[in-house]
Amino acid sequence: MSKRSLCFGIIACALFWSNPLSAQESDGLENRLSAKVFYTADIFANTTGGFDTGVRFMDNLDVLVKGEWDFVSLFLYGLANQGGNLSELTGDLQTVSNIEAPNSFRLYEAWANFPIKPLKSSLLIGLYDLNTEFDITNTGSLFINSSHGIGAEFASSGRFGPSIFPYTSLAARLKVNLIPGVSLKGAVFDGIPSDPADPSGTKVRLRSSDGSLMVGEIELFSPRSIASTGRNVVTNSPFRIILGIWKYSEERIGWEVESQLDAGVYAMVEAKPFKENGEDNQGLSVFARYGLTNKQISRYEGYLGAGIVYEGIFPDRDADKMGIAFSLPMNSEAYLESTNQDLADELITEFTYQIVVSSAFKLQMDAQYIKNPNKAPGLDDALVVGLRTIIGF
Repeated sequence: MSKRSLCFGIIACALFWSNPLSAQESDGLENRLSAKVFYTADIFANTTGGFDTGVRFMDNLDVLVKGEWDFVSLFLYGLANQGGNLSELTGDLQTVSNIEAPNSFRLYEAWANFPIKPLKSSLLIGLYDLNTEFDITNTGSLFINSSHGIGAEFASSGRFGPSIFPYTSLAARLKVNLIPGVSLKGAVFDGIPSDPADPSGTKVRLRSSDGSLMVGEIELFSPRSIASTGRNVVTNSPFRIILGIWKYSEERIGWEVESQLDAGVYAMVEAKPFKENGEDNQGLSVFARYGLTNKQISRYEGYLGAGIVYEGIFPDRDADKMGIAFSLPMNSEAYLESTNQDLADELITEFTYQIVVSSAFKLQMDAQYIKNPNKAPGLDDALVVGLRTIIGF
């Protein structure tokens, strides 16, 4: 563990035991401002296969501050990442740990959200992570593999990816909830987040050559089960259906044709077929996602992922979660032909168990079997095991 890792941990613990906003109470802001701090640390070992065996440590510090007023919500999100690169051992393309990122401190999000109450809508403007409201599943958020946060075919799109972890771009998002149980969202993003030539820190570059990324999504859910996480509104419905579409405005070089438009669609379903003793939180949850993209320009032509999670499977451990999931990006034939590679599709199966020690402390054991690591032809299947620690308030 490096000195910087230790420093991150000390900062997180210090913030955990203090409330940085308590001093504002005398100013009458206690009901307006809120803060959250999370420290996440991963220790993972590649036990066999891939490029090499070995152990990697990585950590992630999130500091979130939000102000709520009748006419606007303001949000600031500071992010710090450091640690090793696990994929250089495993040879996988999907990224085993969803906190793996280049070492950097950055202002990750900074936006203002304006409610439009007569239309039951809101308009958000600023530095914004697409994946906080688009292409997200509540059940899949338990898993550590990055593909269960956002589909691999969408995550690998564009010249430098969409506006997701760890690089975000300026955006404008409109959300409409005119009909109970139906949510419509649309957003326009700068087409290239950060600065590919120097992605450290926070970079905002608005160049005409960047173009834009346009995303639209419709979500159907039970209107009786809406919960606020503090960052956004999520639905804990027993059944959800999501349909999404995205497109970049600027063409880029493809595998067979010099210029192609990058675009795709995705569909997701999430259900809770069984509840323990009528409890909304405890029981079995399932999800599945399928996405398609332009195979003439994308590394992948599609993606399929699914999983199941059981909360409270053991007596007296009602908040613990156990799950198994798989993720399968499908290689584009045009890509394989143009690069003259013989690669079977990379399939990752993940088993995980999260122990909720308290509301502020969680431990998560995780194992991922990587079949056909896709960074190079002929790599042996890899098996990764690890432990995640989460501290937060």
